[in-house]
Amino acid sequence: MHEPEHLVIRPPSEARSLLVRVVRGCNWNRCRFCGIYDLFGTVYSTRSLDEVLSDIDSLKAMYGDIFRTAFIGDANPLDLDTEFLVSVLKHLRENFPGVERVTSYARASSLQKKSVEDLRAIHEAGLDRVHVGLESGSNRVLKFQMKGTSQKQLIDAGKKTIEAGMELSYYFLSGLGGRDLWEEHATESSKVFTEVKPHFMRVRRLFIHPMSKLMEKVRSGEFLEQTPEGTVLELRLLLENIDAEGSTFTCDHANNFLPVHGTLNADKDKMLKMIDSFLALPQHQRMAHYDSIPSVI
Repeated sequence: MHEPEHLVIRPPSEARSLLVRVVRGCNWNRCRFCGIYDLFGTVYSTRSLDEVLSDIDSLKAMYGDIFRTAFIGDANPLDLDTEFLVSVLKHLRENFPGVERVTSYARASSLQKKSVEDLRAIHEAGLDRVHVGLESGSNRVLKFQMKGTSQKQLIDAGKKTIEAGMELSYYFLSGLGGRDLWEEHATESSKVFTEVKPHFMRVRRLFIHPMSKLMEKVRSGEFLEQTPEGTVLELRLLLENIDAEGSTFTCDHANNFLPVHGTLNADKDKMLKMIDSFLALPQHQRMAHYDSIPSVI
């Protein structure tokens, strides 16, 4: 039997999903803070339509129609031609009729390049949600981290995606502004969240891998790594300034210091109270808690 290719990484929310590799690696792969595909030795390349369809056929033969969710990867399938994605998604849906949700990663630049009509066609073919690394709404932070996007592009791409009918999951990376730009990092990100009102706002804490480009900046003194307490203060400032009725705000990753979760704006005060209650603890308790949380990608 044909052996389907495996993904490098997927969101925690896709832990039980059918995983379909549509593209290898990341077509950008320059972000200073990331380097995940370099760590795994994954060089960017596209796959042929026949290869992907054969993988789907093999996955069906191996597992049957047991999955309720599916994820297509690697980093940015939305950079591929619309017709290619439509063919993949239709074949996936035909072979796995029990799948209720299909998601993928996407870069804001790729979403912005596509028309609303293209995005709607991709959605109608079967893509329900895109996971997008906002990382920061601050143009200074985005430029320093070589993210390859801007606040305006993040807003425009997000609105276009929602207009096309897809769910949008934006990721905020606490600590990405370091100790110098943390307030700007939080408040400018709040502006994007408020303007776009994505369905999901997911918080991750920055993990600086020893082999990453960002670690070089830490060693040279150009980037002052945020303190654990600083990331909690960032979280509070971010949340305090968001106005996005109906959006889900969640710290749903093992490396977050606090499991803040709720629906905006109804649960906003409750979430802020949770943060404030933690910050009111004696310092030795807070430090012990920080030490107990793993630093992971």
